[in-house]
This record gives sequence, structure tokens and C-alpha cells, in this order.
Amino acid sequence: MSAGGTVRGAGMAEPDAAGMADAGAVGAAALLRPGLLQGVSLLLAGPTAPLGGAVAEVFAELGARVSSCLPDGEDEAAIDQAVAGVGDIDMLVVDGAGLFGDGAGTALRACLDGAWNVTRAVINQAFLPTEHSGRIVYLAPAPDAGEQAMAARAALENLARTLSVEWARHDINVVTIAPGCATSGAELAALVAYLASPAGTYFSGCLLDLDTLAR
Repeated sequence: MSAGGTVRGAGMAEPDAAGMADAGAVGAAALLRPGLLQGVSLLLAGPTAPLGGAVAEVFAELGARVSSCLPDGEDEAAIDQAVAGVGDIDMLVVDGAGLFGDGAGTALRACLDGAWNVTRAVINQAFLPTEHSGRIVYLAPAPDAGEQAMAARAALENLARTLSVEWARHDINVVTIAPGCATSGAELAALVAYLASPAGTYFSGCLLDLDTLAR
């Protein structure tokens, strides 16, 4: 399991994380086995476009059941209710880039409060009570998304590292993906689908830095 580092690829029998990011524009459905995510239940937290929509489409193509919610960082009860209505959850993907929005003055708080509150709800309702192993992926905003974008990226990275240690004993993996300025929704979706696959269990507590890979 990868932990505590920035991942630029790992030697594995299946395509590694860096390779999936590089090849994402081809389309995850063309790169990954049909039906790979059959039976997987995804909760996508955040706006349905543009990144969230790409992730939802790829997961559906690969056989997953996709649900969505728009977390409000100030309304924990509404988030709890939304998560309870989903049922079983295998993976939570938080579109922190979508929650960050246009980078306005409240963007950082909206991103982080929303990410934490939906994470808390999923952990407490879907993972821990049933001793259900699970995976959490945070999609950070691009570096040019706004004045506080780098702070949001660092905060989501630190959240993934901290929670991966705290919840390792429950077999819960937490990863942050930091896209580059030119990273497409297709590239991100391919990488998230890879993390949902059996090979994705090797990754937790790490940052997948696509901005570094692009340089």
C-alpha cells in the first residue's frame, strides 16, 4: 500500500496510476476491463459537471451504481439524510474542485467543510457500523482555479494522509488527486476508476499529483 508520498507510478501487473492519468484521454472504458466495477456503489459528492459528470459516466459504463449529492458544509443534517438514502457505499468521491467553484472568497471553506462533512457522514453511516471497508477519493482544484486553490489542494492532501492513518485499521483507503491546469475530466475519471478497481487497494494516504506529471 502506498502511503505518505506523492505517487508518480508504481510497478504493477495492471496499468499504474501514472499510466492511467496519461492515457485517460483515450477513455477509461477502452483501457479497463468491461464490467470491472460491476457491483460497486459510488457516491459522488459535488456538482455533476464538469469533473463529477465525467466520473459518473465512466463508473456507469464500467458497471457501477452511481448516486450523487451536493454537500452543504453548514447543514450536517441534510448531508446525513442524503447519505442515509443511498444505502450501501463502496467508494466516496468528493469533487473538491467543483465545491471550490470559481475561487471566490468563500471557496476554500465551502470546499473543505463540504468535503469533511460528507466524509464524516459516509464513515459513520456506511463504513464503520457495518465494518465495511471503503475508499475515499478527493478531487482537488487545479492550481489556477483561484487565489486559494493551492491552500485547498494542500488541505485535501493533508486530510487524506491523516484519515488514511486514522482509519487504516478499518481497511479504509483515502487518496487525493491533484489535477494539473490542463487535466481533463476523462483523465481524472480514468484514474478514479482505476482506484476503485482491485489494484486501487495499493493506494492510501498519498497524493496523485497530475500537475507534476504534466511537467
